[in-house]
Amino acid sequence: MKPHVLRIGHRLERDKRVTTHVALTARAFGASGLTLHRPDSRVVATVEDVVQRFGGDFSISTTTHPRVVARDWCGKVVHLTMFGTPLAEVAPLLRNERELLVIVGAERVPRWVFDVADFNVAVGSQPHSEVAALAILLAELNPRWAQPPLDGDLQIIPNVERRRLAAIPSEDECLALHRSVGLPAPLVAHCRAVAGMVAGVTDTLGANVALATAGALLHDIGRSRVTGIEHCAVGAVIAAEAGFHPGVVHIVRAHVGAGIPQREARALRLPPGDYLPRTLEARVVAACDNLFAGNHRRPLADCTEWLQSQGLEAAARRVTRLHRWVSRRLGHDLAEL
Repeated sequence: MKPHVLRIGHRLERDKRVTTHVALTARAFGASGLTLHRPDSRVVATVEDVVQRFGGDFSISTTTHPRVVARDWCGKVVHLTMFGTPLAEVAPLLRNERELLVIVGAERVPRWVFDVADFNVAVGSQPHSEVAALAILLAELNPRWAQPPLDGDLQIIPNVERRRLAAIPSEDECLALHRSVGLPAPLVAHCRAVAGMVAGVTDTLGANVALATAGALLHDIGRSRVTGIEHCAVGAVIAAEAGFHPGVVHIVRAHVGAGIPQREARALRLPPGDYLPRTLEARVVAACDNLFAGNHRRPLADCTEWLQSQGLEAAARRVTRLHRWVSRRLGHDLAEL
């Protein structure tokens, strides 16, 4: 469940900064988007710039009819107010909702908001910021809020000593890493072939082409040190140690087959965690990789039949599902490209 936020009562001359913070907080804590009452191009431009640079699928739009937005919402409506039911009592009910609209007011809230809301929710009983209230509510509803999107051009890397922003490596930087670790030429050719297909697919899907291409170029970098399935974990460490974008590291970690669930990863004695592709770019790289043997294309059946011959029936089914998932979004069979 990814709530949507409706910001009402925005005053162009007074609320630009606070409304921008409401939108950025909504994005950071896992909301799907924000609808802004009264158009304000400055707020929209600021938020869209952050989404472009730091990733995610957060959207921002404007309306002159907020009451209609709330009335026509296909799901439950929550209004944040000090004069409501305590959040602790309501949160368990809200977590079960699939479609949730959260109304955040600026100027004096009109009576219709209290009437249209299914839940008038109080986050504490003391005066405070609507930004804080929204953050607390979304954090209660989404325990994974601290996991940032991995598809932006920039990624903040936590560091106690200095500010670190990781950018997507260029093709030259990826190939330089190949040379520095001594990746064999046939594997470099394979990575380049996969990257060529990935670039076209991600461009068609409107995903981050630079991120997906870098991940594809580096997906087998771990084979410079090991030859088994653990190359995905080793490669992720190599890419992280090079200071590359976490989205690229994720692609490298999750590219094998259609990803490896945590339970199977433990059985394979991989480092803790799962190895499932969670971004569109990572899924595209994994799906395209399955269609190559070396730098030559192969039928998907060659991949799935090999997995079945190794007794990896679940992995074969995941590969087929991933192929179909990407194909549906393309509008035609990925193998036909």
